[in-house]
Amino acid sequence: MRNLDDRCDLCGGQLEPGTATLEIWRKQQLMVIRDLPADVCLQCHEPYLSPETSDRLDRFMDTTENVKPRQYLTVPEYSALQALEGT
Repeated sequence: MRNLDDRCDLCGGQLEPGTATLEIWRKQQLMVIRDLPADVCLQCHEPYLSPETSDRLDRFMDTTENVKPRQYLTVPEYSALQALEGT
């Protein structure tokens, strides 16, 4: 993880150990990976993964066809037209 003196690249906030959830699009499929160890900004909540975690995540992404998901989620999808028209 980062040094205690490191600050968020986005807002300059203090980082502290925590967890993150990543949403990744791959081959027209949304994948969600929860509870990744990360340093998280106390102000804007931006997560920072360690190089080791990032490397392990890359290796996992190469093998997802062989791993059964913990669960499947139902996610609503809206068009930009719907979102920008306002209802």
